[in-house]
Amino acid sequence: MLVRSALPSVQRGPQRDAGRLTGAALRRRAPALLGAALALLLGCSGAAQAPAARPARAVKTPPGQPKAPEGLPLLPAQVVAELEGEDAAPYFARRGDEALLLYAAGGRLRTRVIGADGAPRGDLVDAGPVAADVPVAALRAGPQGYIAAWIEQSGGSRAVRVLALDPAGKPVAPASPVAQTAEEITWLDVLPNAKGALVLWEMPREDQGDVAQGDVDRVDVVMTVVAQDKGAAIKPTAPASVARDVLGWHAVATERGAAVALVLPPAAPRSVARAQGNPARKAEAEDAADTEKLGSIALLEIDAAGKVSAPVAVSPEPTAQIDLEIAAVGGRYLLTWTDERDIDGAVYLAAVEPGGKVVVTPRQATPPSGEQALVSLVAPSAGGGRALLAWEDLLRPRGGERDGGVEAGGAGRLIHLASVGPDGALGAERAALVFSASGPPDLAADGDGFAAVTLAPARLKAARDAAAAPPVWPTFVRFGPDLSVRAAEPVRAAPFAATDGVPYLVRGLSCHKGACVTLASAAAGAGPQQGGAGKASGAAGARAPLALVSLPVRESAWRAPAFREDKAPPPRATAVRALAEGDHLARVAAVELDGGAALAAWVTYFVEGASDAAPRGQDLSATLAVRAASPGGLGKLNVLTQKASSLGGVAIATAPPPPADPKGKGGASPGESVIAWVARERGETQVYVTRVDATGAKLAQKKLTTAPRKKQGGAASEASDVAIAYDGAGGFIVAWVDTRDGNAEVYAARVDRALNRTVPDRRITNAPLDAAEVQIAVRGQEAWLVWSDARPAGDAAAGGGAAGEAGEATGDVFFARLDAKTLQRIGDESRLHASPEHSRSPVLAPHEGGVLVGWVDEPAGEGAAAGGGSAARGGAAAGGSGGRAWLVRLDNGGAAQGAPVAVAGPDGTPVSSIALACDKACRGVLASAPGDSVVLSAFSLAPGEAAAPALKQLAWLTGSASQDVSPVFAGRSGGSLFFADDAVSGSGRVRWMTIAWP
Repeated sequence: MLVRSALPSVQRGPQRDAGRLTGAALRRRAPALLGAALALLLGCSGAAQAPAARPARAVKTPPGQPKAPEGLPLLPAQVVAELEGEDAAPYFARRGDEALLLYAAGGRLRTRVIGADGAPRGDLVDAGPVAADVPVAALRAGPQGYIAAWIEQSGGSRAVRVLALDPAGKPVAPASPVAQTAEEITWLDVLPNAKGALVLWEMPREDQGDVAQGDVDRVDVVMTVVAQDKGAAIKPTAPASVARDVLGWHAVATERGAAVALVLPPAAPRSVARAQGNPARKAEAEDAADTEKLGSIALLEIDAAGKVSAPVAVSPEPTAQIDLEIAAVGGRYLLTWTDERDIDGAVYLAAVEPGGKVVVTPRQATPPSGEQALVSLVAPSAGGGRALLAWEDLLRPRGGERDGGVEAGGAGRLIHLASVGPDGALGAERAALVFSASGPPDLAADGDGFAAVTLAPARLKAARDAAAAPPVWPTFVRFGPDLSVRAAEPVRAAPFAATDGVPYLVRGLSCHKGACVTLASAAAGAGPQQGGAGKASGAAGARAPLALVSLPVRESAWRAPAFREDKAPPPRATAVRALAEGDHLARVAAVELDGGAALAAWVTYFVEGASDAAPRGQDLSATLAVRAASPGGLGKLNVLTQKASSLGGVAIATAPPPPADPKGKGGASPGESVIAWVARERGETQVYVTRVDATGAKLAQKKLTTAPRKKQGGAASEASDVAIAYDGAGGFIVAWVDTRDGNAEVYAARVDRALNRTVPDRRITNAPLDAAEVQIAVRGQEAWLVWSDARPAGDAAAGGGAAGEAGEATGDVFFARLDAKTLQRIGDESRLHASPEHSRSPVLAPHEGGVLVGWVDEPAGEGAAAGGGSAARGGAAAGGSGGRAWLVRLDNGGAAQGAPVAVAGPDGTPVSSIALACDKACRGVLASAPGDSVVLSAFSLAPGEAAAPALKQLAWLTGSASQDVSPVFAGRSGGSLFFADDAVSGSGRVRWMTIAWP
């Protein structure tokens, strides 16, 4: 293949302004590192490492592997050659029932014919001299035999040579020089046709002076026409240009010549010479440079005589990454690439007929799933059929299903597979393949199905010991036409007995008439007397045996590193979309509207004195924005203010439209909502309320508090942690935390639809230490509040038992009931659960029988949990030393129904936040941090259920484990989840996930 997805180094460009919040965090983008769980290197496809944009389809066994179980059968294999050094690259091409092997040894090219049974036919053939430094070569079957081409490097010179071979692998004539230059040549391929072949290669172009282009790589594509009459030597033409100054390209051979897909750069950006010393202009120039990393898609055709057609625009928007691929499917050209037109990278498809007519305009290939990356497009077998599309979702569970052969969260990326027809429509059947390395796995068409060679944990079906780390070996999988797994087992064969049958390097997967084979080689010098994998010396001059290994369909004791995804039971994420990109997020809020729509609001993270200076004369803080989301798409992004307080948070509530008055006039439009937030102006904070319509457009705004904040000789008081709920009587109740009276206490106020205060600020709590993170829900004529409070555990006003020694401040969750009309407290507040840990981030989920309350306990210090704690903790605590979520049900009178239940993250990992929603059943999502990343896991509780719920992973996020993703449901069904995440580029994103529940 000519161009491959640069999965380990995807460059993320800027997005369309409609979904982008610009800021300092956006202006310095870093390459993405989707990396392998084991940080493995791929094998080379030549004597030197292939360019990073085209990772070789080879898998390299990591060193230090556990021994293989004894007695299990090995795969059939034939030793076909000995390579000089472990990185020497063989090339393999099929022609009918036979195939040809080509490799270099001792400064000579060697060929060998391979029969249909995989056995060598005849002796090795000396095909002529070859230079010592050949970084890239290609071998293809042609009309008269085979055609090979390669790049030679000698000193500062580069040359392209072409060699014709007959069906027996013998040279028709000596190799022909095609091009010689002092410039770099980084890639080439041979594209055979009915009259000969086209040889195409690329030459990188350095930036020619515009500083804004920065590290943008562009290439020229050059060709020669190789004509071959029957039995005659080849006649290459002089090199000719195919395309100049392109970002990426990929070509496919046709009967008539070739079709070449191109990624064209956008118009050149403005020069940044005048930006020196001007930060604003410099930032604009850097953004322009990011734009240069994306391009538009075009297609051109080349006939057998080398005539190049004019490019045809396939996707005019400059939003495509360079990982473009093309395949011939059903008489059409199918093009696919990763596209960033909708904030998140997504895999797009288009179809073009020969001659240049675009018959399927660019469209997203799969449902939105957060950031995606194209992995591969595999053409069908000769005679038609469907192609195979492979891609990676960055926000999907890793590993796979526990009972289907791959353990969820296991080592490795999850590569998704679907068949695709000439109309660009994906089949309903979906499969997933684990790949424990960077780059792409080796994929090939297998009759009406497909085959893969991957690198994955090798487990026996009968193995039950999950604690023992399995070896990571090259493994083959054969898929049926419906992508069901027909066979799978590690690539182990007798020629590699010195390393338990496991080869050092596997590459060159090929299938023909239902039989699949792959090339496998040992490490240089790994003979029968040497030890386990990775212990070979690799000394210079040592030889590495090369075997052709058969990959049969047979019963196996090994678990398959692949499974059918479309049969996975709910809960599962059905779609993930980004609403905005910008600075990191502090808080996200959402509310459900009519017709399945939702309104999401968020406030960015801003630390005074630590962020970029605002433009002169402007007092900027955090950004508050809102956007509507519905099954029909996303609405306009509305920035309400850039003077918000991150600590103030954001909350949103909606109300039904009021009934029309006797004259038929309504008091408000349907879908109006009120957003509560905190503004920071001239160093002071006050609570604000903003009324918006169903699109998020601002209708009215008022300041709710006017408390004096500045204090002589001390810090100014602050408002923070806002919450809001519709009061059921045409108004809204706002709650927040305020330090105007010294320590942080909970306050509340009531407003009508016009945002006028009907109940002024009322202090709700009175405790010696600080309250935080208040939440509110309205139940009939009452407003229910929960919050975290650091008052001493033995405080008599708190209620409940002591969590430790009297007077110790533990930070527990408290509950209080208010009259919804007057905001007077009803009865005493109560402690929901006494704990020696710090309880925080409470959430409320009302339902018909009461309310489900959840919160998170921070991890206790060493031995902290041993000194007491409530009896409710006994037996309920989940395993692991990390933080846990706690759940407790309150009945309609506010009384706890049973003891709180603890829920840990998967495998005991610490929980960072929780979201709850209750309808007929209660549903939740936990954010936990296994290692250095965040995973979202779903659970459900039937009415009255009290046991700790089972978890199922929904998504692994791309941000770091230190972020608070602030998940929140919109509505009571739990079908829409909004949360914060950091993109691969490092910028903050607001995401919307739809979830299918049982």
